[in-house]
Amino acid sequence: LLVSSLGLASMWSTMEPSLLLAFPLLLALSTPCGACVCKIMHPQTHYCMSDIVIVADLLGPGNNTLLKRAFRVNIIKAPKNIPRINNIYTPFLWEKCGYEMRTSFQSHLLIAGYLRTGKINFTRCHLVYFWDYLTKEQKIGFEGAYRRGCKCQIPPCLFCWRTCPEPDFTECVWKQRNCEYHTWKGNHSLYAMCVPSTSGRCEWIQAQKYHNYQT
Repeated sequence: LLVSSLGLASMWSTMEPSLLLAFPLLLALSTPCGACVCKIMHPQTHYCMSDIVIVADLLGPGNNTLLKRAFRVNIIKAPKNIPRINNIYTPFLWEKCGYEMRTSFQSHLLIAGYLRTGKINFTRCHLVYFWDYLTKEQKIGFEGAYRRGCKCQIPPCLFCWRTCPEPDFTECVWKQRNCEYHTWKGNHSLYAMCVPSTSGRCEWIQAQKYHNYQT
């Protein structure tokens, strides 16, 4: 499952969870569905704009609230800010980008969400993606390396028929072949992260090289 683009003004969404097995990446990037429209985002942007990032098993229905559907979870790893929890919450309504389980159990999901009154909330437009489908470099990023670049912005280049704009000092322009941003593909999405250089200018670097340098 996965999601996409800049500006987290409203929540973010994904495609039908039932499509995950066939199209794992489409579940996180952008797809409109009724009133719920998700914008594409680089994986690093998902990490930086989220209050929490977890890898968890969804075990089934949990203790619903008046406005939110709950899922019981087993937290496997928590790369970013996690309180002790047994449930995570999503809007009831599909039009509000609520997430629905299409199977009784979903294993090793990477979920990026936000905290409200100590509860983890997420929508279909937040990142919901199979951990095992990530590249090694994306896993390095979500385990903490992306934090290094959270002061940088990663706008997509949406005008492939002409030269992409030059990035500002705090930007890395995100390019995918033929301006196709429906799934994560290519070097920038799968293997790279955007971090400040020694001069302070943001630039692309291979996540594996960054990891090797830090360790």
